[in-house]
Amino acid sequence: MIREIEEQFTEEILTEAIKRYNINNDTVRSLGGYESFVYEYQKNNAFFILKITHTIRKSRNYIRGEIEFLNFLSNKGLAVSNAVPSTRGNMVEEIAAENGSFLAISYEKSLGKEVSDEDWNESLYEKWGEFLGKIHHATKGYEWSNPAFKRQSWEQEVQLKAEKYLRPNDVMISILKERLTKLTSLPKSKDIYGLTHTDFHQSNFYLHNGDIYLFDFDDCGYTYFVNDIGITLYYALFYPFKEFENKTEYYRLFSAIL
Repeated sequence: MIREIEEQFTEEILTEAIKRYNINNDTVRSLGGYESFVYEYQKNNAFFILKITHTIRKSRNYIRGEIEFLNFLSNKGLAVSNAVPSTRGNMVEEIAAENGSFLAISYEKSLGKEVSDEDWNESLYEKWGEFLGKIHHATKGYEWSNPAFKRQSWEQEVQLKAEKYLRPNDVMISILKERLTKLTSLPKSKDIYGLTHTDFHQSNFYLHNGDIYLFDFDDCGYTYFVNDIGITLYYALFYPFKEFENKTEYYRLFSAIL
């Protein structure tokens, strides 16, 4: 959590967000959060998520882009957590703070349960890969409704700005810039590049009756599909929910199925 955001967040901010979504305060439960303040609440016998972030991280329009993509995938039949409007009919509520604003968004809570070691098998790998493929197929037909809603592309990630983290004379800065120049010059077509989740790991989906329900599109952006696959492989191969004696065989099997 960015310190400046954490220092500005108060009970009054949370109370105002709860008010704007007409939430019963007695049902609200904190889920923590790494980059945002995340809560679960109950309404009309259903569970929802309330996420509160700050304009230091993202603009209101940038979040609108996430929500628009969510709705698009949902309309294509993919099991994703839709955003729900506030009592004012807004998909994003802006609450003024000392420096900037807090942004509140509410989503349907995904059906199902967290992935466990008992679920970690070939059937899960196949469904995981199938769902990822469906996103890549669907996004070929996606177009934003407003240029202001466009999500960032992979090369705009702050982690790639070496000069932000290294000394001005560090040789790695020029090396990284050279490689980024080469990579950003590669062809981009709808068959290999598009808007996608970019963080499809095992803690960002639930299983319900054996089916995947995906959530947390906070990092969705434009990238090559092979990079999106690579992110999933990284988390699945290095942080599996089940230990394997023969890791080489597990790596081969998971990669082949995905």
